[in-house]
Amino acid sequence: MRYLMTLLFCALFSFESNAQLILFSNDTIDLSRFRIDSLYNRYKHQWYAASYVASTNVGVWAFDRFVTKSDFARISPATVRANIRKGFVWDNDLFSTNLFMHPYHGGLYFNAARMYGMDFWQSLPYSFSGSLMWEVFMENEYPSINDFIATSIGGAGIGEMTFRLSDKVIDERASGLERLGRETAATLISPVRGIQRIISGKAWKHATTKGNVLPNRPINWYATTGYRNVYDNGKRHDDKSSMSVMTVGLSYGNPYDEDNGDPYDYFMMQVSCNLFSNQPLIGKVSSMGELYSQPIEMRKPNRQLLWGIFQHFNYFESRSDSLNRTLYPYKLSETASIGPGLLYKKSYSKKSEFCAAVYVSGILLGSTQSDHYYVRNRDYNLGSGFSSKLHLEWLFKERFTLRLRTEDYRIYTWMGTHQQNDGGNAQGDESIASLSVGTINLDYLINRHMFVSIESGYYYRSTRYIQYPTVEHGVIDNKISLGWLF
Repeated sequence: MRYLMTLLFCALFSFESNAQLILFSNDTIDLSRFRIDSLYNRYKHQWYAASYVASTNVGVWAFDRFVTKSDFARISPATVRANIRKGFVWDNDLFSTNLFMHPYHGGLYFNAARMYGMDFWQSLPYSFSGSLMWEVFMENEYPSINDFIATSIGGAGIGEMTFRLSDKVIDERASGLERLGRETAATLISPVRGIQRIISGKAWKHATTKGNVLPNRPINWYATTGYRNVYDNGKRHDDKSSMSVMTVGLSYGNPYDEDNGDPYDYFMMQVSCNLFSNQPLIGKVSSMGELYSQPIEMRKPNRQLLWGIFQHFNYFESRSDSLNRTLYPYKLSETASIGPGLLYKKSYSKKSEFCAAVYVSGILLGSTQSDHYYVRNRDYNLGSGFSSKLHLEWLFKERFTLRLRTEDYRIYTWMGTHQQNDGGNAQGDESIASLSVGTINLDYLINRHMFVSIESGYYYRSTRYIQYPTVEHGVIDNKISLGWLF
């Protein structure tokens, strides 16, 4: 409920901002009409953005305190002093709350700064300060170090992506049902921005220009729906789960574009949801954004190569069910992760091409499934580590696409419960955990928009505990889907 009310209070205490354009048009930006808050003339409303962040927190706290009467919202100078004296701890909220909703919440703070003229790097202090204010002042629970990192760093990536995507759909020249559809889509993508446009009246105000604040970049996105089957590959062969699955994915910009100069001029995102089953609704969220890139000159014109620094966000959650038992075969998050990458592309005749990408990243905050740590709502270990990824893709005559992907995640948990006097303040069970993922995917393009996709994946989890026996577990995940390219 806290996150839903955030969307409302963000708008109530906001000021007028700017928007952008285009999902269905490639028109260039009209520079003849600058607005005071345009990112082009870099006029920034720092105090507007700061008041937006602070008022959001105050408004959400007021709802929690006086409407829902939540215990954690009963704050006073004494609770603030206690929070400061105690300092940051590891909390025990749900996996989805700590590692998905908190980054999403941080994206709201980040969007406040982006709406009022700040660039990516200038917006980072707003997500950090909004998170710090909430953790220290707005709850009577001790500040959470994992919440602070997830909200601040994970929120920056999610915030930048939602800001750019909402910017693509707004067109202030449109009217009627098209305008309604665009404003609705922008609100779904970036709720605080959409609600702010309603409050300010810009959601229906007609203009002669689209209202761009960012350069026009290409976007390709798709949606699929189909059938998914997950089953245990170990001793429990009868432990399986079948469901409907829906996936939405997109790529924004071109990694090899010479005009790329700002963070997230190129990024990719994919979200998969499980339907009509007792699986978690959100099964997978995966994104990767280019923070910096530098092309490497190639002798042959049909080849491209670049290196860069990339921010990663990955969230996996799955379980399989049998005989009224529930087993989580894999659960992992890569919430705050940055590292280098190398991308290669070779074009052939007859409309075929080959692409390869290698990434290595350091994980400041991540988590993995625990087999022993069960405190309140937590059944996962927190920690830090690293990840490596290899992505290969072949496109044949613009009809067949074959993808091979391997990903490996390592999470080190070093602060266990036996080291703490207050029990719950721990990263989890001391352990070194890994999740290795291998997938093969084949797409066939039926016509210009429709395609069929077949995917098979293997997830192998190994957790070496300090105090318990090592746990190893394999899961096979198969999907068949019908998709649409937009």
